[in-house]
Amino acid sequence: MPAPLPRPPSARPVPRRALLLGSAALLLAGCGPVLVGSPEEYTPPPPGIDDLYREDLLTLLDRAVAGTAAVLAAAGGAPAEDPELSAALGVLESALPQQRLALLTGAEAEKEQEAKSDPDPEATTTPAPTDVPQDLPALVTLLGALRDLAVQASVQISGSLARPVAALAAHTEWIATRLDGAAGTSSLTAVPVAADLVATREVPASDPPSIGAESDYRSSLQRAQQEEWYAGYAHEVLAARAEGTAREQHQVLSQRHRDRAAALAAIAEEDGAPVVARQAVYALPAEIPDEQLEGVLPGLLARGLLGDHLALVGAAPFARRALSVVAALEEAQSLAAIVSTLAPLPSLETEDLPPAD
Repeated sequence: MPAPLPRPPSARPVPRRALLLGSAALLLAGCGPVLVGSPEEYTPPPPGIDDLYREDLLTLLDRAVAGTAAVLAAAGGAPAEDPELSAALGVLESALPQQRLALLTGAEAEKEQEAKSDPDPEATTTPAPTDVPQDLPALVTLLGALRDLAVQASVQISGSLARPVAALAAHTEWIATRLDGAAGTSSLTAVPVAADLVATREVPASDPPSIGAESDYRSSLQRAQQEEWYAGYAHEVLAARAEGTAREQHQVLSQRHRDRAAALAAIAEEDGAPVVARQAVYALPAEIPDEQLEGVLPGLLARGLLGDHLALVGAAPFARRALSVVAALEEAQSLAAIVSTLAPLPSLETEDLPPAD
């Protein structure tokens, strides 16, 4: 049998007196109370920018959930007399809990699920939300505040969280626009301007946000350019086939998409990403009958661009997100007049989302 290896000098036992003196030195150094044989008391780190925004968004979502229930309860059977308004409130009532769940951490979601399945009578109950809207105009105003907070967060938080938060902002814009129109109110403020979307909160140095891989950014930026150029051409074709107000609307949208494409191309050139050139002619979808293009194509374009820009928000560096955040809101606003259904988090399946960090 080979002789045992000698013990390394660093593994020699430490005399008890030296151990006690070392503990005393830690106490004198200001490391907090330490008991011999016991772990040091854990102090959780301060919340990072992701959690700061996430907590505020959850507070507004809780108020919106309670407000929707209050509006439905106050209306009684009245919403049934207005099918469009009733449907919009039903969509909102269904979407808000899913959006809320998507913003919970895994531990928070598990804790809430345990509380529902096995409630503890001695547990501290979560306080009910305050300042709950009691009528439709107040509810739409609250939804506008939720949208604006999600927009502000989208240009500061980590990319993995920015995409679902921007999707939340887009859906909120869509449903609030539908509610505002169905009720004949004017409680929703205008979509913010990209130039105004700047960081508004101080980022804690202890937990800075992160961004995605550069390859994802470059591919998302390339696709957004391609789809914007295509949408500009498609609306130009639709404008040539329309008359009056419809023609003017298509002309406005055609220019909007081409302006976005040019802005994205300029960003791509600055960032060393692929630059997509505008083509003279694009093929229209062959599967759509010619006589149905006017009714079908605008919705397809808006849905596609909504997903493209949300993907770009999640992949882009902070300074490059504003254009796509606003573009997503504008596409959601366009869809409000076209479609009666939209996923709670467009371009994302809520059950496939990873929990918030």
